Amino acid sequence: MKQKSKKIDFSKMKFGRLPHTEDARTLMLSKYLSQAELPSIPKQHNWGKKIKRDNWGDMGNLQTNLCTCAAAGHLIMTWTSNTGRLKRPNNEAILTAYCAVSNYDPKTKQNDDGVESLKVLKYWRKNQIGGQQIIAFAKLEDKNRQQLIQTIYLFGGCYIGLNLPKSAERQYNTTKKWTIPRGGKKRDAKKGSWFGHAVLAIGYKNEELRIITWGIEMIMTMDFWEAYSEESYALFSEAFIKNEKTPSGIDIDQLRKDINEILDKKKRV
Repeated sequence: MKQKSKKIDFSKMKFGRLPHTEDARTLMLSKYLSQAELPSIPKQHNWGKKIKRDNWGDMGNLQTNLCTCAAAGHLIMTWTSNTGRLKRPNNEAILTAYCAVSNYDPKTKQNDDGVESLKVLKYWRKNQIGGQQIIAFAKLEDKNRQQLIQTIYLFGGCYIGLNLPKSAERQYNTTKKWTIPRGGKKRDAKKGSWFGHAVLAIGYKNEELRIITWGIEMIMTMDFWEAYSEESYALFSEAFIKNEKTPSGIDIDQLRKDINEILDKKKRV
């Protein structure tokens, strides 16, 4: 996949996604999938076809450690481009969300320490980001490729938190493909030897994912996802609705009913 882009000097960047935090109240995707009537899943799909590769934008992530919020912005672009007119949150909207969930001060540039993905998703469920708000979110089982593919196709993308290895920096600036280096996870390929990062997966094909990070489309192998992901989420949003259904065929009323039933059961436990 050829794409013109300048090499990024990551020496001044720290990270953006803080380590995963557990919350027993988090909805598990398996609970939804076990009771929902789902459409068939194609062998390959890409929700980013309607967005030009150079139109994503880094949403301020190259200057500030707000990848967890930038991934939300890219998901909004994916949803809206497939259900009507493309809406791209401006950098100020993404920064506003980041400030709301962290201690970052945009005037002094102090406390730019990143934030947990779960904290961003909880905020987004109660507040708008770039004019959009999610209905709910659900966590995937670790290393469950079937759930990963289902999430991307059914809900317009998968929100992924990674513990990147140092080798990912070299691969980003050369091949634009994140893979496990030859020789396995050794030396600079050690999990977390670079930093934590959040990305959006918008497509899949032949054991590879198409992802958006720092405003660039690139490839990440599913082996890499299994090795370096710490958390992955399906996000449910009315922004991904057209004619009362998602583009993949899920009825919005049934979706709400299924989610509410699951959440009610969790409350009664």
